[in-house]
Amino acid sequence: MVALKDVARQTYLLFSLALLFTACTSALIGPGEQSSSLIVGRVVVNNQYAGFGHLPIGILDKGLAVEIESLDSKYSQRVTTEEHGYFFVPNVAPNTYHVLRVTIERISGGGRRQMENYGMILRRPVFAPVPGKVNYIGSLTIDVARDGALRVHETWENEAARTYSQQRHAGSLWALREFVGVGPKPDVPTQVSPGQVSKEAQTQPAVQTTLKVERPEWKVGYEWRYAWTRPGSSGTFTREIIREDSFEGTASYVIRVGKNEEFYAKDTLGLLGTMSGSIITLKRNAPFQPLSWPLEVGKEWRNRFVLERTAERSSQAYDNRMLVSKVEEIRVPAGIFEAFKIENYRFSTANLVGEYWYSPKAKWFVKERLYEATGVLERELIGFKAE
Repeated sequence: MVALKDVARQTYLLFSLALLFTACTSALIGPGEQSSSLIVGRVVVNNQYAGFGHLPIGILDKGLAVEIESLDSKYSQRVTTEEHGYFFVPNVAPNTYHVLRVTIERISGGGRRQMENYGMILRRPVFAPVPGKVNYIGSLTIDVARDGALRVHETWENEAARTYSQQRHAGSLWALREFVGVGPKPDVPTQVSPGQVSKEAQTQPAVQTTLKVERPEWKVGYEWRYAWTRPGSSGTFTREIIREDSFEGTASYVIRVGKNEEFYAKDTLGLLGTMSGSIITLKRNAPFQPLSWPLEVGKEWRNRFVLERTAERSSQAYDNRMLVSKVEEIRVPAGIFEAFKIENYRFSTANLVGEYWYSPKAKWFVKERLYEATGVLERELIGFKAE
């Protein structure tokens, strides 16, 4: 004879399992409209970086948080990967999307358990789902090297994805929909109607190119003139290469900006330090390096340094993840340039803190956008001499 408390315990257990099953199968909700799409994708992280604390080393696939966003930022959806890294986003309306972010989340061990997470900004692949169908957008393998550098590979496993999707949704109305593969759409702005895209994107179409650019050879006399704006103020300034020198033993170009002299390492064009008169006011133990040669779309690197403010006798550590996201045609007061867009993210938070547009023609940045605590600082090229 079963005791009443045992019956109650079993009933509670069955009820809990039912709730769990309902939560796990929420993605199986059928199509909301005839034009609704089901997005199928796969993400696998090969983590070799030990700096994540309690996050494990090796292959990570199940339980990754994947955020899908439309390019006009009007829609976003966060889902979690299942077995083998597959994820599903149901009832997606017609638009153009990308995988914005993948986040690894784990509960740390020890006496004080807490959630640890690490977010990776991807913004790839870009895809436009076919209305009314099951759309496979490809598989992303994210290799995290021992130094924390990222490399993302896109592969197509259509038959494996089709098999997993059909097994996962057997008995669902989605199983009756046609399964199609939708590849990346490289010319991003043309995939979105004018009413759905920002004014900037309409006037700055993406350029189709496999361009790879090496480091330019700077010369004394090169100069770049900029207009800048930030909330409540604006102005102009000039950067001019005035000589070649060394900064604490590193061969450098010296650029004059107003009353200051900035030292850029000759081998990377990364900023090492700043002098005012004969006094060093700022210096770094490694250069701030928003460029990594050769430049090519998809390239990523990690940039770490300690910035020392000598007058204040203070220092601050910086840890950045840099990404060459695309090549696009950009219009500034100095003209129209084909430029590499470099994005700067804080390594620990994945927050976007800066964007830089490098032009091989101008041999430096034609536009910069820095996200500061007081607002956005923007600089645009108004003239240059680099011949």
